[in-house]
Amino acid sequence: MNIFDKMKTALYHAACVAQARYHEDELSLRATSLTYSTLLSLVPFLAVMFSVLKAFGVQHTIAPLLAQALEPLGPNASEVTNRVIDFVAHVQVGVLGAVGLAMLFYTVVSLVSNIEDSLNQIWRLPRSRTWGERFTAYLSIVLVGPVLVFTAFALTASAQSYWLVARLRQLPVIDQLFTVLTNIVPFILLCATFTFIYKLLPYTRVRFLSALVGGVSAGILWQLVGTGFAAFVANSARYAAIYSSFAVLIVFLIWLYVGWLIFLIGAEIAYFHQHPYAFARESRNGGKGHLFQQWLALSALVEVARRHLSGSPPCQPNEIAASLGVSGLGNMVDQFVQNGILLRSAEPPGIALARPPEDISVQEVLNIVNGGDIQDLNASGPAVDLLARQQRSIQKTNDGINLKTLASENCEKSVRVAQLQRHP
Repeated sequence: MNIFDKMKTALYHAACVAQARYHEDELSLRATSLTYSTLLSLVPFLAVMFSVLKAFGVQHTIAPLLAQALEPLGPNASEVTNRVIDFVAHVQVGVLGAVGLAMLFYTVVSLVSNIEDSLNQIWRLPRSRTWGERFTAYLSIVLVGPVLVFTAFALTASAQSYWLVARLRQLPVIDQLFTVLTNIVPFILLCATFTFIYKLLPYTRVRFLSALVGGVSAGILWQLVGTGFAAFVANSARYAAIYSSFAVLIVFLIWLYVGWLIFLIGAEIAYFHQHPYAFARESRNGGKGHLFQQWLALSALVEVARRHLSGSPPCQPNEIAASLGVSGLGNMVDQFVQNGILLRSAEPPGIALARPPEDISVQEVLNIVNGGDIQDLNASGPAVDLLARQQRSIQKTNDGINLKTLASENCEKSVRVAQLQRHP
């Protein structure tokens, strides 16, 4: 197979995985939900940012940044920007009272919470932050992030009027360089914003490089799709004839949906950059189904049992997932905790066995993964009889095998491999 055939095969697998992830993660539904949340939270969100930025004296930069984000709307961008800014300007936070102020912040927090839930779904995270952790993370997103972005815009704008910059721009080369940098800075800040959210918001450790790859990919996609969307708006005069004055709102909703879809696609790219083995596994047929779930559960518990027998401290689920070449354990840990197989340790943080490994049978683990026993169906018929015979056969095969047995075999196998490596 030559290099072109390998590239064609890789692109085919990438397209299959991308399509599967698009439907599995429900990106279209997630983008729709975020669009609806944005409509409810946009004015309160900007009002909170306006109040914070006013303390730093950079509140006047909201309008240019919003206009740039809505630039693909074409001539309608200025109209939408003016209406939103007019709404924000008329929000009087001081007269809302305690209940009104609490509702204002709740609306803002609900938007960020929906964004986190969407990212956690992409990263296969079964648990979300506690309210205390959300307060810290969301405070950084809502307050610190906009201050940094708007301050960068303000510094860029003020640099153009600085006397030294004005002198240097008299030189043709410096003037061309400064023009190029001025045009690139908004794109850099857009990528930095995506990177900031991908790095901070998911409830897991995201490597900076992976967040940066996702942020740059989303930024490039934003620019490309924005250019195409602007051409679409420019050539869609018939929408104004159909929807009349609502045409601006319709176009704004479409771009809002497309923008969130781009954001989620960038998160998917960041996920696969950090977990490339997940791409390799999901591109094969063996990466799904009950057989895969059984292998993953037993392999993860064998690793926990091995650490228990060796006296090693508990480890994090993501460490076990990485050693098994998967992106995560999903809801498996929560299921085993609820069924008394595992427990979560506080110091050191991680997971450990709730019972001795010899007391945890393989069949008990498989029953949890499969969702129960065949007798729980409360049904009859030839299909049930066949499944019951199959289950009895499996139980007979697994009789007497527990986690200690598997962990001991795993340790002995590792010792034999190490001996062969030292004395081939």
